[in-house]
Amino acid sequence: MPYTELLKWIDYFKKRPIGWRDDHRTYMLLKAQGIKESPENVFASLREIEKHRQEKQVNDQAMPKGKILEMMLKAKNGDSSGWKPNWRGPNESKS
Repeated sequence: MPYTELLKWIDYFKKRPIGWRDDHRTYMLLKAQGIKESPENVFASLREIEKHRQEKQVNDQAMPKGKILEMMLKAKNGDSSGWKPNWRGPNESKS
């Protein structure tokens, strides 16, 4: 396995720790029994998932969105400057 792939797996398991589904299931049972704590306070694995979800939500809010932006990016010969947004790959075409 290449080193870069190993780093990606490490990052993946930080975002989705092994056993998080079991912890979530256990939390649902505890909640049915009347626990008042949030899942992040009870299980560390669920805390990591929530942390990643919040980071992703912040990053998604920073990205421009909308139908007009989509139409502008798909326009043919609409802009000859060669500018491309940073979230589009270098080999992606406008159309």
